[in-house]
This record gives sequence, C-alpha cells and structure tokens, in this order.
Amino acid sequence: MQRWMVANSDVLLLGACLASVGPLMAWWSVLVRRNIRAMDQMLRAQLVSAFDGADRAQRLASLDAATDRQLFMITGESALAGLLLCILAAVLIMVARHRRAETQRMQLMMQLTTHQLKTPLAGVRALLQSLGNGSIPAEAKGRFIAQGVGECDRLEHLVETTLAYQRAVARRAVRTEQASTARLVGDILDHRRASFPDERVSWTPAGEAQVSCDGDAVRVVMENLLDNARKYGAGTVVLADGVRGNTWWLEVRDGGQGFEPRESERLFEPFTREGGRGVAHGSGLGLYISRQLARQMRGDIRAQSEGPGRGSVFTLELPLAKEQEVSRG
Repeated sequence: MQRWMVANSDVLLLGACLASVGPLMAWWSVLVRRNIRAMDQMLRAQLVSAFDGADRAQRLASLDAATDRQLFMITGESALAGLLLCILAAVLIMVARHRRAETQRMQLMMQLTTHQLKTPLAGVRALLQSLGNGSIPAEAKGRFIAQGVGECDRLEHLVETTLAYQRAVARRAVRTEQASTARLVGDILDHRRASFPDERVSWTPAGEAQVSCDGDAVRVVMENLLDNARKYGAGTVVLADGVRGNTWWLEVRDGGQGFEPRESERLFEPFTREGGRGVAHGSGLGLYISRQLARQMRGDIRAQSEGPGRGSVFTLELPLAKEQEVSRG
C-alpha cells in the first residue's frame, strides 16, 4: 500500500486539491446567496420608503424577479461545479486504477521475463563450461553447439517479445511496408528450421500476395503462434494461406489439446494461464502481444477449436497492399 501511494503521489495530491475545492465552492455559494439576499433587503427598504402605491408594487415585483434569477444562477453554477468535481474525481479514480493495473502487469512481465531467461541462460552457461573444460567429445560438439544456438534464438525471441509487449502497451504505431507473403513466411520458417530442427511444419503457399505490414512485427506474431503450436500441439503443424477480399489470411493448425470454443477470446488475455480442460494456450503474453500487433497493422488474429483434444486453429489476417487491392478491384 505504501509503495502504491508513493507511485501515485501526484494523483493523491490532485485528489486532495479537488477535495479542498469542494468545501470552498460550498462556502462561496453560501456567501454569495447571503450577499444577494442582503442586497435584496436593502433595495427593498429603499423602494418602500421612496415609492408607494402601484409604482412601489411594480418595482418590488421587478426586484423579486431579479433576486430569483440571481439565486437560480448561483444554484446552477454551484450544481455545475459540483458535477465537474464529481467527474474529475471519477477520472482520478480511473487513472489510479489504470496505473495500479499497469504496475501489476509490469511486475508480472518482469517475473515472467526473469523466469524465462533462466532456462536458456543456464543452458548456454553449461555448454560454455563444458566446452571450456573439454568434457564434450569431439563427435558431439556439433550437436551441443546447435543446442546452444537454439537457446540463443530463444533469448532473441524473448527480447523481441518483450519489446513488442512494450510497444503494444504504449499503442505505438507500427511502420508498414509492402512485403511478399511467400518470402515473409518462408524466411520465418527457414529461421525456425535452423533453431528447431525437430519441429515439423507443413506449408504449401497458395500463391504470392503483397501485404502491408511491419516485417519485424509479423515475425514476432509468427514465432509466437508457432511456439504456441509447438508447446501445446501434437504432430505436424499445418500452415495454409489465401486471399479473401482485401485481406490475406494464414492459418496455423495443430492437432494438440485444443480448448472449449467459448474460451477462444480468453486466450488473448495477458497473463492468463489455466491447465486441465480449460484455457491452456493463453499462458504468458504471446497471444496477447500477437493480437495487439496484428491490429496495429490493421489486421487481426482469431482462435478456433472444436473442443479439448481436437486441435486448434489460429488465423492471422493482414491487409493487402494498396497496389494489389487496386489490381484485384
């Protein structure tokens, strides 16, 4: 609690200022109303002494109307000021809650990153120590070095994912360029084959399309989807792509544990992790980041499954480049 108060000291200070403004506004309203009534009584006494008959009645009626208008205006201004104070207080509460949620997310992000850093670092450290003391046979060095390169690729992907998460949270605009889908996916799969030789991915391009995207962002999205299929799938991961309207789509289909169809949106919530027959794909940040990046590129990601044990399909959608939209039109 003390740490939260320190982190939100500016919000608390502004809240204290608003809290002090309320009594001041109430005091001002009471004071002005008293002055109006006092002025009304003074003018009324002068009118009574200076006029008589119908002229006095007419002037007193005009004075009453003017006094009523002034009191009504003060009441309206006080009510409006009170409403604005309530709105500002509600905004402050929302800001404080948003900050608290972001702080919790950042803490979870740090915990997740630290945890995921340990495994590849430990593997690279052990490899270097073994190479240093000569405990690895010459015929096995190639295999162990390949494992070390794979761990380095994991570290690189973790850094890219962390940077992508920061960009997604900050809602920074991605830089878009025209790219060939066949080359884009092919380069990512070539990189995956070098990092994970045992990974089985089947892909036959339906054709070559030109999309408007951020190549680095697409790589992060594809790496996350393939990592997801590798972790929770079974057998060969099948990729399929095509064009629908002004959108290029790519399916990542695995034959793994699947999920309940009603849980599809929960997969994209950050830091969601459940086991058993519930949500299992949505662990950590991968899917959340992937959807955020896809939407920043004016695309989207959807998840489908026929149920637990029946595999999953994740579909990435990206807009076609303007030139190809014109040519198709």
